[in-house]
Amino acid sequence: MATMPQAMPDQQGQGAAPPQGAGAPSQGAPDQGAPPQTPPSQAPANPLQMLLARWYQTAKQMASADPRLAAGAEKVSQGIQEMQTALVSPPQPTPVGQQPQY
Repeated sequence: MATMPQAMPDQQGQGAAPPQGAGAPSQGAPDQGAPPQTPPSQAPANPLQMLLARWYQTAKQMASADPRLAAGAEKVSQGIQEMQTALVSPPQPTPVGQQPQY
């Protein structure tokens, strides 16, 4: 059993395991096959984000399958990226000058 020293998780496969920072489980408890935890900055994707990701991949596949579709598929991909950005960006308040008068 003493043939190989046990490596720390951050030494295995450069970048394979996310670095543990503040708020992470204690360093002494090894991972026993638990699902990976999502960092606080990355919330799980909502169904709209997942759908947009599938559309993006479909547009890219169509462009690679038929070069005639490449230009349109690129526009579709850009639109999808705009939609994804809009979903994750906080709503911006409307300036007073642009609010409708009631």
